[in-house]
Amino acid sequence: MVKVLSLPASFLFFASAIVIYALLGSPTPDNPGMVEIVIAGLLVLAVGTGGLRGVIDLRMERNIFLKSLQVLFLCGLILPTVSAVYYGNDLMLIARDLAAFAFIGLPLFLSEKYSMDERVSRLLPVVAVFAGIMFAVRTLIPAFNIWIPQNELLYLSNSPLALFAGAFLAGILWNKLIAPTRKNIVAALLCLAALAVLIAAMLLDVQRATIGAVFLTMAILAIISLFITPRRAALPIIMLLMLAAVLYPLVSETAQVIAEKTAAVGFNMRTQEALAVFNSLSAEPESLFIGRGWGSVFSSPAVAGLDVNYTHSFLTTMALKGGLILLGLAILTVLTALYEIFLIFQRDRVRGLSIFWPLVIPVLLYASHKSLDFGFILLMIGVWSTGPQALRADVPSVKTKEHL
Repeated sequence: MVKVLSLPASFLFFASAIVIYALLGSPTPDNPGMVEIVIAGLLVLAVGTGGLRGVIDLRMERNIFLKSLQVLFLCGLILPTVSAVYYGNDLMLIARDLAAFAFIGLPLFLSEKYSMDERVSRLLPVVAVFAGIMFAVRTLIPAFNIWIPQNELLYLSNSPLALFAGAFLAGILWNKLIAPTRKNIVAALLCLAALAVLIAAMLLDVQRATIGAVFLTMAILAIISLFITPRRAALPIIMLLMLAAVLYPLVSETAQVIAEKTAAVGFNMRTQEALAVFNSLSAEPESLFIGRGWGSVFSSPAVAGLDVNYTHSFLTTMALKGGLILLGLAILTVLTALYEIFLIFQRDRVRGLSIFWPLVIPVLLYASHKSLDFGFILLMIGVWSTGPQALRADVPSVKTKEHL
């Protein structure tokens, strides 16, 4: 208890918000209520005790990702709001859009403070994995008729935190298998059990991208290990192949289900959706540059032509709300995030891969970019790319054969 209380108050507030969110919340609540109010209050306390000056920090030497995110965030607060007033958009939709956008500002307020505390840096992925597993459990519970949510789709299994948990645990599993001590074998079995829960939840909703990302994480780590330390990599690879052989009927059925969904829906009309956004913006010359503002809607071919106020890509959502100006800033932010992830990957492959997928998939494929989860992923990028832990000379690199 003493160790917990010695953690920064800002982190305790933030972790409490995520725990409540994981147990009771929803990435995209249809009818926000008391749970969302409590989560919002805890996040405000986290930001308030973490320091508000981060959003207006003008130091030129600041982390390049945080600098580009700062410009995107400040521009996003102003430009689409002005556009929304100009076009007379619905006030409730404006509020929902602004609340979702506010989550991406978390790194500006918290990352540099958290990065100075090694304990917080280590605990962030623990909190994220807990949230991801809880989302998976909540996805599976209705399948057993234990509890079924009423009149609301929770979209838990395609949460970026569920994907982060899957990729992170896959990486930890591999690292434990290449050093098979008794303690590591127990840890590997626990990781395997948690992965089974996560993948089962993803399979229930046939989340192709997230399932593929988890297995790709393991495959990438195995290939790297095979090149660097082939003797140590051989046994874990044989063990995993044997496990796949035992589970072949399930693996085969899974591949068939994914193939059938791909044949039926392809890539869910993401290209057509992007074209629909730009057709909507091109209707008026000014909207092409300043967007249609927060709360704007368009007819999306990805949801059978319904009028919605979001897209399935972070980039096209930014284009819809803020035109080419906000789109350009969003692309810059994503590129700098990828650059920082590459540097993180050089220091720690598991961390690098586990935050790569939850960034790229919402940016390109899923509408989960408008959730608290996405802000949490950006926060971890900010924390792991700043502070002493990002600059230490003794941090293992890709050249270190024993660190995988």
